Amino acid sequence: MENRSLKNSNEPWDLKTQMLEAIKQNGGFVSCHAHFDKAFYITKDRLEDSNVDMEKKWNMSDDIKRKSTEEEIANRIRIALDIMVAQGVQLTATFVDAYEAVGHKAIDAALKVKEEYKNKIKMLIATQPLGGLVDDKARALYEEITAKADIAGGLPSKDRPNDEKSLDHLFEIAKKLNKPVHVHIDQENNPNERDTQKLIAAVERHSYQGRTVAIHAVSTSAQPKEYRHDLYKKMADLGIAVVVCPSAMLSQKQFDQFLAPGHNSIANVPEMLEAGVLVGLGVDNIADFYLPFVDGDMWTELRMLQETCRYHDFDQLVKIASVNGAKILKYR
Repeated sequence: MENRSLKNSNEPWDLKTQMLEAIKQNGGFVSCHAHFDKAFYITKDRLEDSNVDMEKKWNMSDDIKRKSTEEEIANRIRIALDIMVAQGVQLTATFVDAYEAVGHKAIDAALKVKEEYKNKIKMLIATQPLGGLVDDKARALYEEITAKADIAGGLPSKDRPNDEKSLDHLFEIAKKLNKPVHVHIDQENNPNERDTQKLIAAVERHSYQGRTVAIHAVSTSAQPKEYRHDLYKKMADLGIAVVVCPSAMLSQKQFDQFLAPGHNSIANVPEMLEAGVLVGLGVDNIADFYLPFVDGDMWTELRMLQETCRYHDFDQLVKIASVNGAKILKYR
């Protein structure tokens, strides 16, 4: 059979080419979430480490981070940005770790590369509080680092059972520094995890409407339909956007001991859109202990979203991959 190239195909059935062209016409892919500072950690010898629980992975690479120089971290970020630029991405956001194992090395490396690449791609920087925010010393270091960043990042589950206190600290710091907030929330695909409700309450307490982004929010899909619909309506009313990273959530260890409504391990994007929630796309981790085979390919992430959500609205998918992400990264 003849091996025909689909490049520049005008075939009516070639929806991929049509969608990629539409995304390009809308300014190109926008990646709203990543962890470029710790990308490319994985090796074949340590591949088995990718199978442990997420909570163990949080500190699994502490030794690498302590030994890494600022320039080594910068090189990881450069490689990741080159991957983005090669796909026509002009706007992206990455978290950098903000805790004692790395200190200011990651934020300073990211700031340096951000300046180097400013004529190729715009990169926003968020902070990842892997030391938690309840501990006074860890919180002080996080605030110092976040003062240099564009976005205050949250990981309230790191501080369980004090996750609501962690959210309060996060929003207090964000308000003090006048930063938008991006929060890793409901990552487990667990029907007993209802942390997006806690995030909504924190947004209301701290008056952070229109400045807050929920990353992943996958456990919302494990809830009953009526609960989901009420939750998404509240999120839309408060201007809480959602960023989905399909490969990352599909790779999560599943809690098969719990019963939940049938769903895939991803936020229910169609229901969120119907409720008026702004939804964008991210790549999350690249070639590390979390996601050893994820390579930062935006089309792969968009394709995963389509199939896992059984969602094929052409125009909405184009928006999710482009203009929605641009709107999310304009939150201030």
